[in-house]
Amino acid sequence: MAGTTALTAQIPLGLKEMLDQVCAQYGLHTSRVVEEALREKLEDLVDAHDLEEARQTAVGFRSWENVESELKTANKL
Repeated sequence: MAGTTALTAQIPLGLKEMLDQVCAQYGLHTSRVVEEALREKLEDLVDAHDLEEARQTAVGFRSWENVESELKTANKL
């Protein structure tokens, strides 16, 4: 099992109250919910960065209409 560490962060009181309420209502562990949310957010940030980098380095984009036409011509759509 991987090691763990404590993390301290300041969040709005209302958000903490909502977290506690949802965890209590559904029988969830607060630390697990926070870990999963943080993991998902980090993945989203990396994906957004990768997409922006791909957009900036792309040679060009073709419209859906062009792609669709080519697929129809090739009997692939």
